[in-house]
Amino acid sequence: MNRDDIAVACLLRHKVDGYKLVVANAHFFWDPAFSDVKLVQAGMLMEELEDLYAKWSVKRKDEPKPSSPTAPDLSGKTALVVCVDMNSTPDSGVYEFLFRGQLGPSHPDFKGHRYGKYTEVGMSHPFSLRSAYAQGPSGAEILPFTNYTPGFSGVIDYIWYGTTGLSVEAVMDGPEAAYIENVVGFPDPHFPSEYIPQPTHTQTFHPSILNLFFSLYLFYR
Repeated sequence: MNRDDIAVACLLRHKVDGYKLVVANAHFFWDPAFSDVKLVQAGMLMEELEDLYAKWSVKRKDEPKPSSPTAPDLSGKTALVVCVDMNSTPDSGVYEFLFRGQLGPSHPDFKGHRYGKYTEVGMSHPFSLRSAYAQGPSGAEILPFTNYTPGFSGVIDYIWYGTTGLSVEAVMDGPEAAYIENVVGFPDPHFPSEYIPQPTHTQTFHPSILNLFFSLYLFYR
């Protein structure tokens, strides 16, 4: 599978409390005909993140101690955020894999191809992930689209967060329906990209630590 799609990851650490946040950003293959390639890319991404998360979560000797005797010790706590252009809709195997943490080896999105352990025993990852915009009934995505062009309109971009370390406080609505009715697609004078921004306000697992919030934005192009 000779592809040049990439992912990057970094570790952020609060200087005072030692709280850690692993943030990853990735882009999967665009072509809707290759759902199998996107599944393999998702599996490779999560395997790498699992290794990095384990490495970066180890408590270091020089990490700060709680600021007071009653303050929580957050130096061993690590949250995870994955911002990814999956080029995959919520009914895809890629979405199911990230959300459920596992995917069977015979999933139809593999298209009958053989991909080693992925199609022998299946795929799995240890994180409890949720899409930040999956706030609708039964966990449905609330945005009608994240990509809007003359030839396509749908949700294919996501901010995934680890529910053991973060919670979503607020998200921003998409463009107004009345505006969309009068444009054939993006970019246009008001939206300089075919992708819309997805501001997400998240809160750490302990609200008392300096009101520490992360506002994460997903922009493309």
